[in-house]
Amino acid sequence: MSARRIVAFAAAAALTLLAAAHSAPKTQAQFMFGEWNIHTSLVDFNLKTNDFSAPNHVLVTRDGTTIDADRADGNAKTGQATLYGHVVLHDQNGNLGGLSSTKKASGRGPATLTADKMTIDEKTRIYTAVGHMHYTQADTTADARSGKLNDVTHELDLRGDVHVRQGARSLIADHVLYNTITGQAEADGNVVLRFPSQIRESAPTPKPIVIKNPKIIHR
Repeated sequence: MSARRIVAFAAAAALTLLAAAHSAPKTQAQFMFGEWNIHTSLVDFNLKTNDFSAPNHVLVTRDGTTIDADRADGNAKTGQATLYGHVVLHDQNGNLGGLSSTKKASGRGPATLTADKMTIDEKTRIYTAVGHMHYTQADTTADARSGKLNDVTHELDLRGDVHVRQGARSLIADHVLYNTITGQAEADGNVVLRFPSQIRESAPTPKPIVIKNPKIIHR
């Protein structure tokens, strides 16, 4: 076989292998992080320190709850992980799986929380969302600079330019503590509460909102 034919054969073989690599399905890595399952295409895991880094898209799952993010890193031993970029937490039951107690709390329906970044602490069961935080559940939506969701108390601690919409009412404050099970909210700091001047008799009873030094605006 001539040198020219050898080069041509090698080039064709390389192209064939390259095409096969692109057409082959990408394998998924999976490992446990506390009660969570982490699915991703690539992970660097240090068996000595238990540090891990997933530079590609990650899907985190647990009993009715999923979290999507662009990438993640953390430590499996300490039970702390941080998810970065387009973070979307969706809880089908509205109580984050109810694994924090032996008796599952009855949620108010599916809930979704989005943010730029989220930190998971498996030991304290607190999930901290930072950057363009948005929460949706039933007739309630909430926006804030940051929020901490407590899986034990079912409280969402919202801070910074907080804007909560609950049915026809709108609440603006520096700080709001919202219970994802009862729908109750407690607000303080430059509180402004907007609600309709007339409430129809057929309308459901509004969830209670506790406020400190409020400004109330009738529409």
